This record gives sequence, C-alpha cells and structure tokens, in this order.
Amino acid sequence: MKGKLYIYLIVTLFVFSGINLYAQNKNYEIRYDTITVEKTRVIRIVTVRTVPTVILQLNGSFNSGALELQAHNGGFSKNDFINGKLFGARIGFGANLTGKIRLHKTGHFWLNAVAGFCGFKSDIFADKTQEGAVVYNQFSGGIGMDYFLTPADKVKYFVGGDILGSLIYGKASIPYDVTIYDPIRYREVQINNAFRIGYSLYAGLEYAFEKNVGLNFGFKFTHANLFLKKTTVPTSDNEAYLNDDAASPPVLYGGWKQFAYGSVFGGISYYFGVKEKRYKLP
Repeated sequence: MKGKLYIYLIVTLFVFSGINLYAQNKNYEIRYDTITVEKTRVIRIVTVRTVPTVILQLNGSFNSGALELQAHNGGFSKNDFINGKLFGARIGFGANLTGKIRLHKTGHFWLNAVAGFCGFKSDIFADKTQEGAVVYNQFSGGIGMDYFLTPADKVKYFVGGDILGSLIYGKASIPYDVTIYDPIRYREVQINNAFRIGYSLYAGLEYAFEKNVGLNFGFKFTHANLFLKKTTVPTSDNEAYLNDDAASPPVLYGGWKQFAYGSVFGGISYYFGVKEKRYKLP
C-alpha cells in the first residue's frame, strides 16, 4: 500500500513539474494601444498699439553757445564782455519737462508746453581764468507745436518749435587792471534778472520700447532773446544788466547780442492713453 502511495506522489510531482515548465516557456502576446493625435493649428496674432493721447517727456541737454553767446576763441575775454561784444559763455547743461497733447486722431499734430532750465559757463574746467569768467542761468517756459512723421510706429520721428519766455540772470568775475596783486583779484558783477522772448526749433525721435515708456533723442537750436532787448546803464561797479541792445552813446557791457545756442538732448518719454488691439492673421 505504501509502495502505491509513493508511486502516486512521484507521478503527481512529475505532472505538475511539466505543467510549470510549459507555463514558463509559453509566449505571451503584447498588445499596443494606438493613440490618434490631432494636428496642431498655428494661429498668428498681431498686436497693434494705438497712438498716445498725451506724451510726457523728461530730458537733459548739452548746450553749446552760438553767435554772441559763445566765448571769444573758446575762452572768456574781459574786453569783449565789458565792451558788449559777447556774452562770453561757452558750454551749458540743462533739463526740460515737456507735455504734448494730441490734436488729431492720426497723431501727426501735437500741441506742447515746455518748462526748463539751462546753465552756462565760460569755462567748465575752471571757475576763473586770468581774463575772468561768467555764468548765466536761464529759466524758460513756452508753448509750441510738433509734427510726428510716424506716430503709430515704435520709432516716432518728429520736428517742432516753441515760443519761449525766458528769465536770464548771471554773475561775472572781472580781474582788476592792476597787476600788483598776486593772486589775481576779481571784481564780482551781478547780472540782474532780464525777461526775454525767443524761440526754439528742434528735430528728433522717440523709441517706444514698452507700451507706455520710450526714449527720446534729438537736436535743438534756441534763440532766447529775439524780442524785448534792452540796455540799461549800471548803477554801480558791482551790478550789471543783460544789456543786449545797441546803445548810443555806448553803455558799459551794452551791445547788440544774441543769446543763442545749440543743444543735443535725450531722455525718457511716458505715453498716456495707449491701447493694444489684437488681430488674427489669415
């Protein structure tokens, strides 16, 4: 009986071993799922910005004297200043704040208002020379018009002009004629306030690198004392006037002179009222 039981166990183990080997050698079928992907549509959209309604410009300038404002041969001349031939300034620096209002929806014509300051010196490297020195300060304000050639573009080219009212005053240092002093002694002469009317003409460009912000750059010519020229006899040795009109007989510091200069300016522009519109291209 036990012998038969052993035989049954051996046969059973053999059968299950065969089944297991068969199962290990079986090839399984692997199924792949197919995914259908739609073709992506490319939509092109262009963004267009409208012309600003108001532009605010803040810029600085480097100014160089022209006509009678400039110094003689690049330097201050005591005799030319006393005899009223030249103002005797050479180089100046300034700053301007300009507001521009759009007059037409196309953005070509603009009404502007400007306020600014310019300071001039006979020599930017030395306060005084052997011939002396002079400084002028000019505060001005005015209104004018601009014409923008490309108002809707990122680069906006413009030309324009302003009518200016200017308050001009200054101070001169004139060396004494005697030569016994060492160091040189100077007579300080206060140049009293003078109001004059003139103009400025300019051309430049703005680059709008953001929706509301841009940079401006250009060139300007200013003639600050076209009208209201006047020459007054000084009341003391330490006081003078702008004295930019011809006088007969001659007056100390008096003579027909133009307070004119050229400028290179640059700064930042801020745009108000700009809107963005998006269009789908075909």
